[in-house]
Amino acid sequence: MPVPSRFSKSFTGLLHASLAFVLFLSVTAAHAQKDEALYAQGEKLFKGNCAACHKPDKDMTGPALKGAKARWEGKGDIYAWVKNSSAYLATGNSYAKDLFAKWNNSPMTAQALTDAEIDAVLHYVDNYAPPAPPQGGKAPTEAPVEEPSTAWQWLLVLGLLFLVVVLSLGGVKHQLGNAVREVEGKEPLPETGFWGGIKRWAWANKGWASVIGLLLVVFLIVQAWDWAFNIGVYGGDAVEHYKPEQPIKFNHTIHAGKAEKGNLQINCVYCHSSAEKSKHAGIPSANVCMNCHQAVNESQRNPWSTEEIKKIYAATGWDGKAYTGPQQPIQWVKVHNLPDHVAFSHATHVSVGKIECQKCHGPIDEQMDVAEQWSPLTMGWCIQCHNETEVQMAGNGYYDEIHRRLKETPMGNKELRKYLEDEKITVKELGGWECAKCHY
Repeated sequence: MPVPSRFSKSFTGLLHASLAFVLFLSVTAAHAQKDEALYAQGEKLFKGNCAACHKPDKDMTGPALKGAKARWEGKGDIYAWVKNSSAYLATGNSYAKDLFAKWNNSPMTAQALTDAEIDAVLHYVDNYAPPAPPQGGKAPTEAPVEEPSTAWQWLLVLGLLFLVVVLSLGGVKHQLGNAVREVEGKEPLPETGFWGGIKRWAWANKGWASVIGLLLVVFLIVQAWDWAFNIGVYGGDAVEHYKPEQPIKFNHTIHAGKAEKGNLQINCVYCHSSAEKSKHAGIPSANVCMNCHQAVNESQRNPWSTEEIKKIYAATGWDGKAYTGPQQPIQWVKVHNLPDHVAFSHATHVSVGKIECQKCHGPIDEQMDVAEQWSPLTMGWCIQCHNETEVQMAGNGYYDEIHRRLKETPMGNKELRKYLEDEKITVKELGGWECAKCHY
């Protein structure tokens, strides 16, 4: 038996080092994937459930959530508080009562979140980093954060590991074969090179080569499937948000943002007045703008806004004292557009469901200088919302009638008890998943 050459020992050392590196890379990727996925999940849940009243690092309608878990440590059950603050207050917890009193005795909306989802939100707010400060007096616009995709990283790790093993075994086998041929007095086999070695291995191991090829094909099909499902989707975490340029740069943050931040805090329905009683929210006429801008003709906060105000005057024919000039309708670009076969009513969601505008439109009062499509508005997104959203029963006359009908019949009473097993009634439980609700 021939003695291993110096090359063989070096190659063996290289093999060990490569395997150690691949193992380290896989472990590091696993930890990074876990943290990034948890942060992305928490961010999505925070924006969908908490952003209307809270910020991660600043007080708003409610307190800043950063460090909330540490503040609650040893003082109470933060999970029970998030899920139903009113019920938790009834337990007499002193910290909860003090917090409730500090924030103007304003109850927090009950959240249909699991403990794991609450942990994700707390992880996000504890690791939150604020966006870069605005420049040139322009309100900051935060780009959508895509959920991290690590499939290619794992494919790279597995491919590298497989390649190291194949090259190592192929090289050792080639050397041993040449050693045997040398003993037998035969000429050594020529070097085949990198691709030649791969081809030789695949030909000699058709079964494994077929399995690897099949896995690669399946992976490519899955990637193509995910890509196809994002065709025509213009919002959400999977794609870049649709944010068309408008003829007048209307800054939603300045108009609808909180007063304590120097904004005007105009209620959404002041401009979109039909949202509470019509299928469509409606685009406000220029006359609504002129209710304020007859007096407000310039902006000290954002000098560039003064030019935009002049565009409103040009559209309405306002000369500074009266409407004397020709009027030109403002050609606003539609941002949110559902397919024709979808029946969606703003009045049902706003007046009956008591859904905040930010639930669908995102933090439009905080970080949108130009309106953009925040949510994907896909069917899956809608039915998931119906599955998770708890119906706001308290003080809602619409559901008083449903309660009455359920209680008056034995079958209805049975159904009511079933709904209240988890102490909440979701939209799904009231028929929110019936096809005819949205496709009639």
